Amino acid sequence: MKIRLIQISFLFTIVCLFQACYSFTGGSIPSHLKTLYISAVNDNSGFGNPEYRDLLTNNLIDVFRTDNSLSQVDFGGDARLTVIISAIRENPVTVSPGELETERKVEVHCDVEYYDNVKKSVIFKKNFMTYDIYPVSDAITGRTQAITTALNQVADDILLAVVSGW
Repeated sequence: MKIRLIQISFLFTIVCLFQACYSFTGGSIPSHLKTLYISAVNDNSGFGNPEYRDLLTNNLIDVFRTDNSLSQVDFGGDARLTVIISAIRENPVTVSPGELETERKVEVHCDVEYYDNVKKSVIFKKNFMTYDIYPVSDAITGRTQAITTALNQVADDILLAVVSGW
């Protein structure tokens, strides 16, 4: 009985130790990568506002600087992040027949490549999509704010993918 109790206690301790080691990050930045170069974002969306590429470029630089997982460099770097805004779409939110449209949804689609300059290999190529909804009554101001919110969110999503390996 005493041996059985010791075995159970030992197993319980081992399980607790392994549980404490578990992480939700899904991965991490490869240890040989210390610096990151973020290319200026290209906008192939055809949406017609050049400010969006600058806004996303600045958002990416800001979120990576704040996170501080990789040091930012202006050229070269151990890794490179290339982002293209591939589409900005605007669609009505669900409208029943006979009703007036009250909200619209703005989607921002980005193609992202995270490249390892040290090993000369692509770490990932992913498509990211975020959206925000705005009231039609807010017209251009609402649409601009919704796109800005979506661009902020896509920068956060890209950071998460880079630092956690998701």
